[in-house]
Amino acid sequence: MFRRRTRRRVHRWGRVAMVGALVSAGVVACATTTEPRGPGADPAPADAPVIDPAAGEQLCEMMRADVDNWRQEGSAMARVKFNGAVHTWALRHGAINVSIARHRDAIDAVARERCPDAREQITQILGTEDLASGLVGF
Repeated sequence: MFRRRTRRRVHRWGRVAMVGALVSAGVVACATTTEPRGPGADPAPADAPVIDPAAGEQLCEMMRADVDNWRQEGSAMARVKFNGAVHTWALRHGAINVSIARHRDAIDAVARERCPDAREQITQILGTEDLASGLVGF
């Protein structure tokens, strides 16, 4: 008579695909602008983005907060979430996503300088030599 309501579970790979789609949509949305927006905004194709110390510290705090979750979720999901975190951070700090895409090693340089402990843990989780290699879609 009465049907019991059950929650519909989303399969793990379904969640991965959903997060991947959201990250891809963010990449497309951020990469379509032609106007610079702030001090770190894409100065020229050959120039690396300008990342001030406060922005670098904020990136490290974001990564440190998620390291344990990324470790539990495995490298595939961690890579997707790491990319999402970097995209979000870049968008908040002058929409420098395009500049980061051209100079992915800038993220690694900031992490090496400001939070080498978190950088080391994240590279182990992602299974990469550096953070730049873990950035997909940049």
